Amino acid sequence: MEQLRQALLMVRMISGEEDRWVWKGEGLIFSVSSAYSLVRRDCEADSSPVFGKLWSCKVAPSTLLSAWRVLENKIAIRANLVRRGVVVDNSLCYLCGKEEEHYRHLFFECSFARRVWCLCFKRLGVSFVYHRDPLSNFVQFRMSQSSELINDVWRSI
Repeated sequence: MEQLRQALLMVRMISGEEDRWVWKGEGLIFSVSSAYSLVRRDCEADSSPVFGKLWSCKVAPSTLLSAWRVLENKIAIRANLVRRGVVVDNSLCYLCGKEEEHYRHLFFECSFARRVWCLCFKRLGVSFVYHRDPLSNFVQFRMSQSSELINDVWRSI
């Protein structure tokens, strides 16, 4: 919001001229193609290389979307609901009831989640070091495993 305010303060108004629409994308004329190119360029500039690896995984789109939502903290967990003004009975983790339910806790730090991850890794025969940051977990696991089968399993998780 502050960035928008600052950008608006920099706008110079010219009196005596009629308002008009101006396209600042590729070319002087608006087209859906030029708008798509502009949006895509902006998204690529803002995205992490981790997301390129994520989106290249050969899994169901719903799985990719769920993984992206977790990594970006775009899921309807109690801490996010409270932040958005939704009234919840409490903000503690539904699984352990000990910590605030935020995305890192729910998927990586909660004792229940850690047991699930340990069982998954044990089943795969993988040793793994947990990071507090989900992106680091994804990158470490993806980059450290030589077995394509294990990488396929990770992608499907």
